[in-house]
Amino acid sequence: MKRGFTLIELLIVVAIIGILAAIAVPNFMNAQVRAKIARALADLRSIGSAIGMYRVDHNAVIPDPTQIGVVGGQSDALQVWKYLTTPVSYINGSAFYDPFVPNTNEYSGAAWEAVKVGTYHYRNIDQMRQSGATDIDANAGFVSRSPGPDRWYIVNPQRLAFWMAYEPSNGLVSIGDIVVADKGILGQNFAGNDFSVSF
Repeated sequence: MKRGFTLIELLIVVAIIGILAAIAVPNFMNAQVRAKIARALADLRSIGSAIGMYRVDHNAVIPDPTQIGVVGGQSDALQVWKYLTTPVSYINGSAFYDPFVPNTNEYSGAAWEAVKVGTYHYRNIDQMRQSGATDIDANAGFVSRSPGPDRWYIVNPQRLAFWMAYEPSNGLVSIGDIVVADKGILGQNFAGNDFSVSF
């Protein structure tokens, strides 16, 4: 006599599979976020080093996106990064693409040129200072950043002392930008100031 599974047995198996999936899927998603954070930190550190090498060669950091050619009425962030790849390649061009770039930045009021092309945001604070800007960090020369897992840029990149840096102890997807800058950090934990993320 052939004997099959009872309905109760099948329901128990389905329930066990559902429980295992409910445990595994969030862990998989968190692992993806951690991998993107690690990539953003590595990219931004590389960008900071490349800007440092450019500065040694040219005695200045790369120009601000607002000072470069206009494409479609907006500054094109890709034009900024070309200073680090052409004619001397200080860094591989694939390092400029942000894994956390938001679809739109209309609500945060910052970094629209980076959002437009999907790269890390960059500002030349030295150039902003020379142009007469006063609402800036007194010591910083440049800043480059990612909005982080919350995909929301903090406004006023030139005011480093007022920022909240991304910190995973506040929650894996928490407010704050992942940032690299040359100086003017004023005690904040940014990627350019020996900032390390551990899990």
